[in-house]
Amino acid sequence: MEREAKQKEEAEGAARDQFPPPPPMTQQNFIQYMQLVEERQRVTLEQQNKFFQDLLQQNRVERPENPGVTLADFQNTKPISFAYAPEPMDAEDWLMDTERKLNTVGCNDQEKVRYATHLLCGPAASWWDNIVAVYPAGKVFTWEEFARKFRESNVPESIVELKRREFESLEQKDILTYVREFSKLSRYAVEEVNTEDKKKKRFLRGLSPQFKVQLRMMRAMEFQELVDAAITLEDDFKQLQEEKRKKAKFEPKRFSNNKPNTSLNFKPRYNNLLW
Repeated sequence: MEREAKQKEEAEGAARDQFPPPPPMTQQNFIQYMQLVEERQRVTLEQQNKFFQDLLQQNRVERPENPGVTLADFQNTKPISFAYAPEPMDAEDWLMDTERKLNTVGCNDQEKVRYATHLLCGPAASWWDNIVAVYPAGKVFTWEEFARKFRESNVPESIVELKRREFESLEQKDILTYVREFSKLSRYAVEEVNTEDKKKKRFLRGLSPQFKVQLRMMRAMEFQELVDAAITLEDDFKQLQEEKRKKAKFEPKRFSNNKPNTSLNFKPRYNNLLW
C-alpha cells in the first residue's frame, strides 16, 4: 500500500512538472475574456431571434391573420339570387335580407358589394354591368353607393307614391282580400300605421259600414285581434245570408187575389175613321 501511494505521488509530481499551472489572469485579460463571452452571447441571441422571426413569418404566409370572408362562407347563409321584383317592397326585402346575411359572416364593405352583386342575375345583372361601365375601370363601390343605386332602380319614389295613394283609397271588398292588401300596401305609407292606434283607425276606415259599426264598439282590442274579429264577423254574416237564402227558397210564394181592372174603356182610333 505504501508503495502504491508513493508511486501515485511521484506520478502527480511528474504531471505538475510537465504541465505547469497557468500564470495568474491580469485584470486586463479578465476584461477581455468577459467581453468575448458577452459578444458570443449576443451573437447567439441574435441568431435565435432571427430563427424565431423567420418561423413566425412563415406561419403568417401559410396562415394569414385576417383572411377575410370567403364566398363559400357567405353562401353558407343560403342567400337568394335577384333578377327582378314584381313589387318594389320585394326588392327592398331582398336588399335587407342580403345585408343581414353579409353582416352575419362579418363581411367588410368591399366584400359586401362583391358578394351582393354576385347574387344578381338576368335583368339585375345587366343593370349592374351598365352601372359599372359608366365609371372608370377599377372604381371601388361602397355598400352605401350600391344600396342607393339599387333602390333608385328597383324601389323608385314614383312607384312608392302610387302605392301610398292606393293604400289611402283602399276599401273592403271581402275581408281576407282587404287584410292582404292592407298588409302589403301599408309598407308604402309607414307614417300612417307607425302606431297601434293609427293602424287600427286606418283598418276600420276601409271597412264596410255593417262591419265598421260593430267593430268600433270593441276599442280595447289589439290590431291583430281586430283583424280576427273582422274575419269572424264576415263569416257569421255569410252564414246568416246563406240561411236566409235557404228559407226563402222553401217558403211558398204569395199570390195576389186582386184581378186586373178591365173596366177601362179604350176606344181604338180606327173607329173614328170615316170610310
